[in-house]
Amino acid sequence: MAQLRPNDGNYLQKYPCFPFEFEPRGPKTVMIMSCRSILLASIRGCALLTWSVLLLHPNLAEADASVAISGQDVFGKSVTVNAKGHYTLVLYTNPDLEDDSRKVTLALDDYRSRSNFALVRVVDLRGGVPPEMRSIVRVKIREEQAKENLRLKKAGVSADSSLAPIIADFSGATLNALGWDSVYDKVHVVIYDPSGHEIKRLADATDAKAVTKVVDSIL
Repeated sequence: MAQLRPNDGNYLQKYPCFPFEFEPRGPKTVMIMSCRSILLASIRGCALLTWSVLLLHPNLAEADASVAISGQDVFGKSVTVNAKGHYTLVLYTNPDLEDDSRKVTLALDDYRSRSNFALVRVVDLRGGVPPEMRSIVRVKIREEQAKENLRLKKAGVSADSSLAPIIADFSGATLNALGWDSVYDKVHVVIYDPSGHEIKRLADATDAKAVTKVVDSIL
């Protein structure tokens, strides 16, 4: 095997592609040098190919990784908004959009019993509720959710409540993560696939039929 030495004389031959130098020792040194040169060339070629693919298809850089978006539901439980294992429709609403968001929610009743479908509602309560009143607001939302579950049961819909959390967002943290930091005047929807990747976004989801049409095209 070739012996590695620091530069201690003119008898050493330099190889600029390595951070050290070889003392020439005949055919073995040449063979080792050739193998290492081939290895380096292969690594550089693979790296160049990878960068070329990413430049031509930038979306591939994001395709393998989904960022988990979290929040806290009205029961105080941590919720992963874009949880894996099912399609998730996330609905933006606020007190002024209660009627519009209710229409969309009712239109989604037929999907609520499906194990591959989840409905997450994020209620925008930024700046409007003092800290001492937030627990009261959560209780009121829980009461409305209980009424909804009863309605679904009477309608024969066996909905899993764990797949329909409601997040009361007082700070805006979840809204910001969803890209809804400047949203207020319309119901919005974003849909995630079973891997947690966003696949559809509706900036105006006030038309319940349009929302169900999109859901039908995905499920």
